[in-house]
Amino acid sequence: MKLSTQAERVRYTDFLQSQALPLEVSCKPWKESRSAQQNSLLFGVVYPPIAEAMGYEVADVHEYMLGRHFGWVDKKVPKTPRNPEGIESRPFRTTTRNEAGKRDVLKKAEFTRFLETVERIAAQAGVFIPMDAAA
Repeated sequence: MKLSTQAERVRYTDFLQSQALPLEVSCKPWKESRSAQQNSLLFGVVYPPIAEAMGYEVADVHEYMLGRHFGWVDKKVPKTPRNPEGIESRPFRTTTRNEAGKRDVLKKAEFTRFLETVERIAAQAGVFIPMDAAA
């Protein structure tokens, strides 16, 4: 929940005072994260034509784009016949988790830069993204 005004904070404090104890309450500074519209644009408009053109699943395209934008890190995994070294490259971070795996949703401006990277890579691969469909 986001409290934006002094009046909202007073109302919430009054509400808390009226509740029976014990309570579990947490509070932290509000940080603007990417919007639901940005996320819908990415998964509903941008990724599908890329996945179709390249013959991959949307989730695989997402992982690839994360790695291209944020960089890659090698992780030890169980060895297999196709991976005898037991090393796998994974994106440094995701749009919702930081490099330590903790929840850290990208802010709107950071998400916009990520979208620009995705669109540039798609264009270089000759994939048309119908951005007017997002409006």
